[in-house]
Amino acid sequence: MGEIYESKYSSDETLKPGIYRIFNVHTGSAIQVSDHDPTKIVAWEQHSRENQQWFLQRSGHGYQLRNKLRDAYLAVSSTDNHGLVYASRYPTTWVFLKFGGNYVIQLADRNRVLDLHHCSGHNGNEIHTWELGGINIPHKVWALDRLGGDPEAKPQERFTNKSEELLRFQDELSNTRQELSSTRQEFAEFRSALHQCNENIRQLQQDLKLFTCGPPFSLGPAITYGYSIVTITVVLLLSLPLYRFLRRLFWRALYVLSSPATHAR
Repeated sequence: MGEIYESKYSSDETLKPGIYRIFNVHTGSAIQVSDHDPTKIVAWEQHSRENQQWFLQRSGHGYQLRNKLRDAYLAVSSTDNHGLVYASRYPTTWVFLKFGGNYVIQLADRNRVLDLHHCSGHNGNEIHTWELGGINIPHKVWALDRLGGDPEAKPQERFTNKSEELLRFQDELSNTRQELSSTRQEFAEFRSALHQCNENIRQLQQDLKLFTCGPPFSLGPAITYGYSIVTITVVLLLSLPLYRFLRRLFWRALYVLSSPATHAR
């Protein structure tokens, strides 16, 4: 913003920030954002919808006007005469010049004021900027109807609420991190216990296999001695039929030799 343009009318810097309806004194038509084009500014008969409601916010020695519905600023496309007023993302600073209990709304650094085109009250009429000129200017005189609310307090309130939400979120995040750390530790302990359990199962499986199939290793001297006895016993058992055969043969020979027939010969 450049320097404030010095007008022959004094500016009012005591306006209280808030929500206002701005309307032409002669026609009663209010300034609004078009229902069909969010960038277009038109004059329309007064109603209660938010596209006719404007946040009046301080800006240096002047004010900015932000639409409640569209969250866009009252701005001008050109600083030349007949510059079209439109809704912009970027703010423009205006000063409110006192005029018989009402206001002439002027660009802060130019002799350009809001002008209702041809001072017509038909709905959809355009609003331009034009140099102030003489005193017979009904198309350039506007009134403010305060609807309430302080736009400067609301951002502070929202900031406070957001700060509180951020603190709560940080607390929740800290608690979640602690719970996550505890869960990770418990999971590590569980994995260790599971690994030990698997080792125990594997050892039991090996022991069961040895018990079922027999030991593949030496059982020591005592067991070896036992094996020798078993071997001798097996040999004797296998020799028993031969012993019996020889014994029968011996006794048969002895019988033959001692029989009477043998002696008679």
